[in-house]
Amino acid sequence: MDEKRIDKRIPIGMSLSISDLYKDGVDAIVDLESSIQVTDISSHGIGFISKCILPIGYYFIADIEVSNNLPQIITDVRIVRSSAIDRENYHYGAQFVSVSPSVKKMLQTFEEDTAV
Repeated sequence: MDEKRIDKRIPIGMSLSISDLYKDGVDAIVDLESSIQVTDISSHGIGFISKCILPIGYYFIADIEVSNNLPQIITDVRIVRSSAIDRENYHYGAQFVSVSPSVKKMLQTFEEDTAV
């Protein structure tokens, strides 16, 4: 897979649930209730796998806990790319939209700590 992220991807295994997708405040897909498996994280976004076909350009709110030692991150995430893995699973790339500089720094520190 070609590297598309600005920062190094850190492999991570966590599950999230998407209940609503929205775009530009007018288009929305509600009550989706789709679970996703986060495969990697960087200070700019996440990679994840889902059984649902999710539209590129839509947003969802992610509630992420990368480790017990770090605070929870709640942020908007925009789906920027997708590809089929097989007939039932899709891999997505998503970009953090509203991450504060302190959260970016925390994720960069997490990356440095996991590289050791």
